Amino acid sequence: MKKLLGPMLYARNQPSEDTWSFFVNLYLSDSDPARPPPLRLRFQGLDGVEVAGAVSTPPTSVADFSSLNSPAAGVLWRWEVTLTREATPRRVTYRFEPGEGCAALEQVDFSSRGHAVKPWGEEDVKTVVVPAKGALPRAAFFSCNGASDAKTWGSVMRMKRPFGCWADMLAQHEEPREGGFELLLGGGDQVYADSLLDHEPLVEFRKRELEQKLNRDFGPPPGFHEEMVARYVELYCERWSGSAGIAPVLARVPGLFTWDDHDIFDGWGSHESLQSCEWFESIYSAAALAFEAFQLGELKTAEKKPAKRRPCDAHYLQTLHFVGTECDVDLVALDLRSGRTYRKQVNGKMAHEVMSAGQWDTLDAWRQEHGKDAGKKSRHVIVLSSIPLVHLRFGPSVETLGGDTALHDDMLDQWESVAHRGERIRLMVDLLQLAKVSHCAVTVVSGDVHVGARGLIRSRNPEHIPAGLAEAAIEQVTSSGIVHPPPNILQFMGMRLLSEESVDDLPSYMQTEMLPVGKSRYLRERNWLSLKVEPARSKVSRPKLWLRWEAEHTSLSMQVVVEPPPLVSTQT
Repeated sequence: MKKLLGPMLYARNQPSEDTWSFFVNLYLSDSDPARPPPLRLRFQGLDGVEVAGAVSTPPTSVADFSSLNSPAAGVLWRWEVTLTREATPRRVTYRFEPGEGCAALEQVDFSSRGHAVKPWGEEDVKTVVVPAKGALPRAAFFSCNGASDAKTWGSVMRMKRPFGCWADMLAQHEEPREGGFELLLGGGDQVYADSLLDHEPLVEFRKRELEQKLNRDFGPPPGFHEEMVARYVELYCERWSGSAGIAPVLARVPGLFTWDDHDIFDGWGSHESLQSCEWFESIYSAAALAFEAFQLGELKTAEKKPAKRRPCDAHYLQTLHFVGTECDVDLVALDLRSGRTYRKQVNGKMAHEVMSAGQWDTLDAWRQEHGKDAGKKSRHVIVLSSIPLVHLRFGPSVETLGGDTALHDDMLDQWESVAHRGERIRLMVDLLQLAKVSHCAVTVVSGDVHVGARGLIRSRNPEHIPAGLAEAAIEQVTSSGIVHPPPNILQFMGMRLLSEESVDDLPSYMQTEMLPVGKSRYLRERNWLSLKVEPARSKVSRPKLWLRWEAEHTSLSMQVVVEPPPLVSTQT
């Protein structure tokens, strides 16, 4: 039995102030899905004493890739962990120990040539932060964990600190004075899968004319889907392992992840009719299976075996709820890729969609449920949108001119695209109404654009303004990317010349604008976000959400501060 990937931690709902729970996953080779591995998950304090009250369930199989014809064939196992919270936050360590009859533990290094096998033993100890009783988790948000082409990846690897932002995040987590992180939020592009399009026989397929690509008789060869599943699984084993980059943080901080185009391949959702061809359907399915297993933490089928996923048949909207003593926090992770494609309308015309009808229904149902306890307790809602709702706007003429260039899918990807304006307004109205009906503060965090940025959504519509406030406002904080380099100065100046960033007046008395990040409007260096809810400092104040850009080179003093509306019971 060998470790192929992990451990990886996944966040759970926290309905109690007294306990802290999460999942721990391991991806193992030579493992029978019907027989749990003889491994013991052991928790200790920093003093080496066994943690009292720690509960770990026996492992269950949550994804079975053992039939893959690949060195990455294996089974994904999950342990459910529950720890008791105390009056103050504490740090605990965990390790996996072999049980009776278990041979020496080994791990496969997919980042090395030949996939070197080396020992994996009891010295592999990870530190987890358990929040204080009634406290809310401190979170780290990131996006764009890689590069879209070999040239850019090569430039990253030639940097003095190619994974410098990850090293900084890990240092903050391990430093007791910083408090550590209890929650990791991935805003999309956690892996870059574009290199898989160079896999045979895709190279030959990409040379064909569009008409032949769409011909169902020109389908992929037998076993193509299974081969692509193997390639995506191998990609995760390669990019999510090792002692640098994302792996050490995945093993220490429970995560919640949405996806974006590069988790499938660059521009997925902006290739229009091609997404209905059998080749692209197989690629999407393989990417979705790997995303479910390694980013959601389990395959979303009862048998936990890989079965084909079709675009738009399902979505991956996720919600998490955290109960605090004086404030609750809800996370809503939108899925802006699984339903993103052309939809044929009744009148025969074609129209773009970013979110599927099923996802809109799920979001509406969640909003209605969330509004039932409005005004009884302070609440923050954090919405993960892989692409920003407010950013640079390319006008219709620029989008038309870019239609025959490599910029086409980048323009069409964005919420600000002319093709998505109606759906974007719908989402903004829904979030403004959520803030009013649920009497909460709504904050959007996003990535994708390879710069840090700040946007603001305002409304003077009485239907959007919560009681006790003069206007409705939603802050948007964009952080990108944690590994991908920012555009160079000439590239970014060109983008700004072709776009607009002034105040934008929208229907329903809404308005958007871009605000500065520190001294400049954009943060053009690699970065990530830290988020925390600070308790109210007095009887008349409210628990505020603080968001801070953690940049690779610049120490930013500014933070974005979001305050929930006053409680109904305190209004005069």
